[in-house]
Amino acid sequence: MKNTSFLKLVLPCGLYIGMLWTLFSCGSSSAPQDESTPLNKNQMKTEKLIIGTYTSSDEPNSKGIYRATRDLSTGKLTFDSLLLELDNPNFQAVSKDGQFLYTVSETTEDGGMVYAFRIEPDLSLTYLNHQSSLGRSACHVAVNQAQTMLFVANYSTGVFTMYHLEDDGSISGPVDHYKYEGSGPHPNQGSSHPHQTTISPDQNYVYVPDLGTDQIHMYQLDAQNKRLTELNPATFELPPGSGPRHMTFHPNRPYAYAINELRNTVQAMHYDAATGLLTGIDLYSTLPEDFSGESYCADIHLSPDGKFLYGSNRGHNSLVIYRIDESTGQLERVGFTDVYGYWPRNFYIAPDGKFVYVANERSGNISSYSRDEDSGELTLLDSAFTAVVSPVCITPFEE
Repeated sequence: MKNTSFLKLVLPCGLYIGMLWTLFSCGSSSAPQDESTPLNKNQMKTEKLIIGTYTSSDEPNSKGIYRATRDLSTGKLTFDSLLLELDNPNFQAVSKDGQFLYTVSETTEDGGMVYAFRIEPDLSLTYLNHQSSLGRSACHVAVNQAQTMLFVANYSTGVFTMYHLEDDGSISGPVDHYKYEGSGPHPNQGSSHPHQTTISPDQNYVYVPDLGTDQIHMYQLDAQNKRLTELNPATFELPPGSGPRHMTFHPNRPYAYAINELRNTVQAMHYDAATGLLTGIDLYSTLPEDFSGESYCADIHLSPDGKFLYGSNRGHNSLVIYRIDESTGQLERVGFTDVYGYWPRNFYIAPDGKFVYVANERSGNISSYSRDEDSGELTLLDSAFTAVVSPVCITPFEE
């Protein structure tokens, strides 16, 4: 099995053996939980999470989307079972009402796909339909809160595709798509590579970070008429070779932040809610000054209270932590947290801000942390590691 030698190096022997047992007992007979009557959120003691993965001949034990249970009081993450067998379901989105799951299938030979499922009361999935992503390497899916529109970014072909959502949760055929042109100075920037769709907190604007062209494409969102209109100017420009990958918005201040994969930086920006336009504030390194190895940024999230910003470093294998000056949007680096794994991709911060979970793709584990809400620092939990082959996305069943 790929990369198990790495786990042996970083994990205590007992934890490593426990992880392997969890891994190879996927789908085995564990005591079923009675989920026929969903609890009110205030009564819930656990939260169900969806784990998207990469599947390939190199990873025969990875089958698709998995389910895990998170204990709300202790933070402990427990592997449940395989939820859905699918090729490379690398990113998921759940509708605002918690009734529908959407996932992209990142494939290159046959073209990318986006799938719709209804989430049943017992948290099983019922297939609704699927559509072509109109490109290869579909890498991200997003749904607006009104549940009228769905967006897919296709990394390999520079295509950003828009769909309408039907009342039953199914996806319409592609309604519109944008084929971006351009390149950058880095070897990985030979063409456009849209990597994500971010919708502003007020749901009025859509942003598409383009790793290949060093731009963030910007649109006004009309949820009622289900359409997008380019802003003027239509792009926010980043320094050459940056490679913007993902971005996020402050929950209650006019700031946005983009993490740049190729330059290992975070771009802080001012967000004008009246126009949707972004203005640069400053640029910050995600790596220590003395680090000389190869590393690429991946994901970025803010704490729910908006006081801290976190980003993942693949190669340095860490989360970088910044404190946010809420009066200016500027960042002060607090430090770094070892992810105790290899190649951290997506990570999840619990809604109450008390716990953080990191999907380490190449070491096949999810690392769990408690979070200090005053300092922003992370502490590895005693039940720190959950084994899932090639985890790349962690999504709660209900957003």
